[in-house]
Amino acid sequence: MQDTQYKGVNTLLRVYETRLLTSEDYEKMIRAEDLKEALEVLKSTEYHINDSEILEDKNFDAFLMHRLKDIYEELYSVTPDSEVIQIYTLRYSYHNLKVLLKQRFKDLELEHLLIPIGKYPLTTLRNLVNTEQSEELNPIMVEAVQEAIADYEVYGRIEAADVFMDTYYYKHMRAITNRLDNDTITRMADVMIDLDNLSTVVRSINQGKSRSFLHTVLSSSGSISKQAIIEAADQGAVNVMQQLFLDKPYAKQLEAVLADSKDSINSMVLDKVIDEIIHELMEEGKYQPFGPMPVMAFMFAIEKEVTNIRLILVGKDNQIEEDIIRERMRPIYGS
Repeated sequence: MQDTQYKGVNTLLRVYETRLLTSEDYEKMIRAEDLKEALEVLKSTEYHINDSEILEDKNFDAFLMHRLKDIYEELYSVTPDSEVIQIYTLRYSYHNLKVLLKQRFKDLELEHLLIPIGKYPLTTLRNLVNTEQSEELNPIMVEAVQEAIADYEVYGRIEAADVFMDTYYYKHMRAITNRLDNDTITRMADVMIDLDNLSTVVRSINQGKSRSFLHTVLSSSGSISKQAIIEAADQGAVNVMQQLFLDKPYAKQLEAVLADSKDSINSMVLDKVIDEIIHELMEEGKYQPFGPMPVMAFMFAIEKEVTNIRLILVGKDNQIEEDIIRERMRPIYGS
């Protein structure tokens, strides 16, 4: 697909960007006296909410996911290649498969956890989990479900739903980026998968997980060898970062994490730095006059906006101090 086909889409994105929350909007919400006042600020934005209902049920995700759903549907309708949008919406499809698999494995009622976002309808995903076959879905997704079910039938581990869907999600993403054959998107996928592997191995080491566990949960779709990460992990999380990640363009940000570490790495601090690294990469791409990167950057922005809103509202509901909320905030688009 010619990059010039995105010219009209990228012009439209400039309009969408004006509807994102600003630093001033976030600051008003953070300084709000309570949850009710924070919701009042949000009512003046693109989030159409019933504050009295939210104050009663505290169901923040309902309106946040509704906003995301509307945006992704708009993007699907205007973007020349829908697989560009799928790079982000795939995770919702694989999340839904996790939920549906757990329902199958344990006969649980988890319908309330399904999120109606993504290219594939929930009915199609449900049919795949029930029949283990689908002519509509990507073969990678079909294989993921088949492997998870086969594992559960042998070992009886409900965790198979999480493990297989997480690893196949990145395998599916890599297949999409390979087909798109866009250097910037390929680089972005490398960074996302490599850093997610880093986050996973740090959390796993902190929790005392085994080598075999790492073999199961790490993705093989990144630019850094999964086996190399596992071998380096024998000497601890700090060694993984020093040995495999400090020759990357984002090494300086990771060095800042190491500076605050001795024998272990704080996974929460690392995850925030990872978001900042990806944010910088997206900032580079959003000004490209042609091609899909501005769409990618916008999707990253709206996802982080939802993350920040949820963080603030939960913080206000639990009377968490303003400074703590600010420390946990993710990068703001354009700042």
